[in-house]
Amino acid sequence: MKSRCERDFRITPLLVLVAWLVCAFPLAWPNNVYAQGEPETGTGTPHRPEAVQDQINKERPKGPIYIAIPVAYRYGLGGEGDSDSYCSPSIRATNSSNATIEELIIGIDYWTTDGKPVGATITRYSNIKVRRQDTHYFYQLSVSYCRGIEGEVSVVRCVYTTGEDCSSAVRAIDFGTIPLRLNAR
Repeated sequence: MKSRCERDFRITPLLVLVAWLVCAFPLAWPNNVYAQGEPETGTGTPHRPEAVQDQINKERPKGPIYIAIPVAYRYGLGGEGDSDSYCSPSIRATNSSNATIEELIIGIDYWTTDGKPVGATITRYSNIKVRRQDTHYFYQLSVSYCRGIEGEVSVVRCVYTTGEDCSSAVRAIDFGTIPLRLNAR
């Protein structure tokens, strides 16, 4: 068995070799760890906090806001075609944009497929969050059943919480219980 002194002398040359390699071939550490591969130009700091702020404030596309009537209910005491019953659409607004809607006011004119007007509604939605929807109920149309009705949507007001106008982002869905189309004004 070797003495402790002999074992220490075997490790010493290895430590000397490692120390010599580190001194002879220094590692090339980057001057700025935030540069991420971009060369330093010398005209200011390569890592600019304002660049992050620019990305945050950058204009992003907002996306569509969908208006649909997926369901309409028939209420009343009478049978089919009776004057005691009426059609009540449920109007749904879906925020598919990437900004919260502060206020959305829409008007919908309803008519039968043969062109007879059967009613109109105006609806106000407020604070619709991103990827959320809101539904309003209990409007009465002057028909006793809900088949054969169409609607035309007019955007009265649409504003994001940022203050931007969102009227151009509103889309009417042309299928569902009552198909809708957007007024082209």
